[in-house]
Amino acid sequence: MASHDVTLKVGGQIYAGWKSITIRRSMEQLASTFELGLTDRWNGSSVARPIKPGLACSVLIDGKTIITGHIDDAEPSYDGAAHGITVSGRDLTGDLVDCSAPSTQFADRTLLQVAKDLCKPFGVGVKAETDVGGVFSTLKNNEGDSIFDTLESAARVRAVLLMSDGLGNLLLTKAGTDRVSTRLALGENIVTASARFSNRDRFSSYTVKGQSAGGDDWNAEDAAHPLATATDTGVSRHRPLTVLAEENIDQAAAQKRADWECNVRFGRSRRVQYRVAGWTHADGLWTPNRLVRVKDAYLAVDQELLIAGAALTLDGKGWWTDLDLLPREAFLRAALPEPEDATW
Repeated sequence: MASHDVTLKVGGQIYAGWKSITIRRSMEQLASTFELGLTDRWNGSSVARPIKPGLACSVLIDGKTIITGHIDDAEPSYDGAAHGITVSGRDLTGDLVDCSAPSTQFADRTLLQVAKDLCKPFGVGVKAETDVGGVFSTLKNNEGDSIFDTLESAARVRAVLLMSDGLGNLLLTKAGTDRVSTRLALGENIVTASARFSNRDRFSSYTVKGQSAGGDDWNAEDAAHPLATATDTGVSRHRPLTVLAEENIDQAAAQKRADWECNVRFGRSRRVQYRVAGWTHADGLWTPNRLVRVKDAYLAVDQELLIAGAALTLDGKGWWTDLDLLPREAFLRAALPEPEDATW
């Protein structure tokens, strides 16, 4: 099991030798997190490491920066035999989750432009890895909404995901299509496994109903009541769900919404978690938003799944990666009509 050089850089000072490590990155949590711990034998003469909450920092693995952010908590401790410290924090996007957005209305701006404006005061850059769509006619958040809440609502309309790159940037992206060449297989590299397969939130059919202003070139009755249906063949018993669209939609938009409800609910219903030895596969570190082939006869899984989260850990027994996997459908988004009142 390969070891790694994990360092915490604070104000030009490098701290290493950590005995316990947890680094979490996830598509379901905007900010990556870290927790580093160290306990050593103590002769009473050591000086506590000058690591304080609020300081800017970077976490590096084998010399490569994977988290750029701030220290949230520093917890020094000691007794007659040992002294130690536990340091935890998040990357820069953590401030986007915590802090309120200004009560401002944007007009004729794209998602990328709005994101750059809102993130700039926090020192967070913004990168678009996908088409972010056209301009919004108006965009106004609710009083007290966080930066993340404001951008997430707008991103959903444009079918875009928000992620952190660990280097101080917010990524506007989509569910990944890049593949890990290493497969996960029972009897090969899977150390432990667990799963949650649930049909609690799945339905046999999804009917989306909405309203539209209509037009001269199509039937007024159809325009007034667009309706679309999608079927989940994996649900055998009669379980219909009707969804009322929040905004005016046409027939095509209603069908996209119905298909989206079906696909995403299926994706969220099939969650698998694996532990593997080490932090790397054949292509590098385990990271979220990449596809990996899974072959597990015990859990009846034989398909590609998307890495939704990866937790890199070091404990008294070794170096491990805990992977959270879901079908890619769980992270697909469908473009939505722009809200008429533009207040999100």
